[in-house]
Amino acid sequence: MKRVLLLLLLLHQSCCFEFVIDGRCEDETFQDQDQQRHKRAILTSEEQEDFEAIRGDDITVKSYRVESRITSRFAHTTVRSSVVNSGPSAQSIGFNVQIPKRAFITNFTMNVNGITFVGSVKEKTVARNLYTQARARGKAAGIVRANSQDMETFKTEVHVPSGSHIEFELHYQEMMHRRLGFYEHSLYLQPGRLVPQFQVDVYIYEPKGISTVEIPNTLGQHFSELIKVTSTKDKAHVVFKPNLQQQKLCENCSHSVIDGVFTVKYDVVRDANAGELQVSDGHFVHFFAPSNLSPLPKNIVFVIDVSGSMWGVKMKQTVEAMQAILDDLTVDDFFSIIDFNHNVRCWSESLVSGSSIQIQDAKNYVQNIKPNGGTNINEALLRA
Repeated sequence: MKRVLLLLLLLHQSCCFEFVIDGRCEDETFQDQDQQRHKRAILTSEEQEDFEAIRGDDITVKSYRVESRITSRFAHTTVRSSVVNSGPSAQSIGFNVQIPKRAFITNFTMNVNGITFVGSVKEKTVARNLYTQARARGKAAGIVRANSQDMETFKTEVHVPSGSHIEFELHYQEMMHRRLGFYEHSLYLQPGRLVPQFQVDVYIYEPKGISTVEIPNTLGQHFSELIKVTSTKDKAHVVFKPNLQQQKLCENCSHSVIDGVFTVKYDVVRDANAGELQVSDGHFVHFFAPSNLSPLPKNIVFVIDVSGSMWGVKMKQTVEAMQAILDDLTVDDFFSIIDFNHNVRCWSESLVSGSSIQIQDAKNYVQNIKPNGGTNINEALLRA
């Protein structure tokens, strides 16, 4: 009888978690049974030709699909990838996914030759030992690492025999945040190679109505014409489905140029009232984003590091940022600037109004800063 062991553990000390699979998938007695239990994806004749064209590599990615369903500013995202070890011997196959910092993983499964493994939490040392033992015995073994501090990277590595078919499936959720007038949903697309079946779907449903949907050109001009958007009063569907040839940068290129962030921006219809209140299972969320409020007057002291370590790009970026910030000030705002290295200087000893004359004088002052010397940040903050 086939023995399968699956572990998912939380590494508190190193701020990551791991996932271990240990299954006797190399046992010849069960290979035929495994293949019968596995439901393979059906390719069209054109896709089958594409699949054969890239089979020469030892690792073949058959499909890579991302689906997000956003309802009332809450997104459920699923990433699925189907991979084949087309090499002559056992090897490790990776599955790496970048997820937003605000997201949290709800489920991860791996299907190896028709056998599905679901993670559970275990202690760090136990899982590492089981993974090492499984690898040493030539079993199908996998390990997942992710940074639990900001949850940016989810990594999987599974060691499988030749001819194995692996399907990865990752689920995560996130609450949408409104920024600069839009709710923004970002998907990190990194298939790693050409994929015959590549597709991204984003479904949006907002009961209050959708006012606008935008798709910034974040993946590059090469894909701008391949993104399709359909929308109604309260629903929208964004689809990105490049074929194998469209994934190439040039006719003879052998690598995919899909490597970046796919972003969907949208906003909802807003009534001139106290916002929208949603209640579910004893919890509530209040969406409130008034658009007719005047900015509040501000008193601001800008403290700028102009020590030698700021030389070059850092100082250039600081000056550009200050120029943009100063442009946003109004006559009702009062401000001053303190810059410091080993000494501390004040552009103005008192706060001044954000008039056009003062703004221009402050811009000239910042533009002429030359970084040098040490870093006396304590005195600068005390002066502020």
